[in-house]
Amino acid sequence: MKINDTIQLCCDFLGEKDLKLLIGTSSGDDVQKAKLDAMLTCLNLAYEEIVTEYLPILFTETVATDDGVLNFSSLSKPISGIISVKDEAGKDLTYSQSADHIEVNSTKVQITYQIVPEKFNFGDEEKVIFPERLLAYGTAREYLFMQGLSEEALLYEKRFKDALISFVRKKSLLTLPKRQWKN
Repeated sequence: MKINDTIQLCCDFLGEKDLKLLIGTSSGDDVQKAKLDAMLTCLNLAYEEIVTEYLPILFTETVATDDGVLNFSSLSKPISGIISVKDEAGKDLTYSQSADHIEVNSTKVQITYQIVPEKFNFGDEEKVIFPERLLAYGTAREYLFMQGLSEEALLYEKRFKDALISFVRKKSLLTLPKRQWKN
């Protein structure tokens, strides 16, 4: 997914044809540039909501500690939640968590955690499993709320949530029991 394309789709939703033409260029006045920057901020907010609340990005790494204290700042990615902590053999470990670290009874742990996504810039590309339209709905919602247009924002809130729920809903095959004839 290309960030510029998502913001262009958002501009289509919002009827901002002039802004759409400026994406990826250095032209435009200060007001137009400020609007585009606001849209990029809104895109980042919507993306963060998707990947922290509905479709988490997980990362696993092995970390050594001298005293069993694992500071979150020592991890290679910014953390937003712990999924599991295991020892070298792959056995789950119990741990106690505080705001900036965990304590475990091991000196080498494999930690799987949910990460906070990096911020996007114009021109970036990201591989995602959800449709571009979903992120464009969320961007439009955030942008309209930012502009104080609550009624319009609620329309995109509904579209965003409906599309998100539809995407994350488990689609499983429904099997019915066989029918039998009884006399």
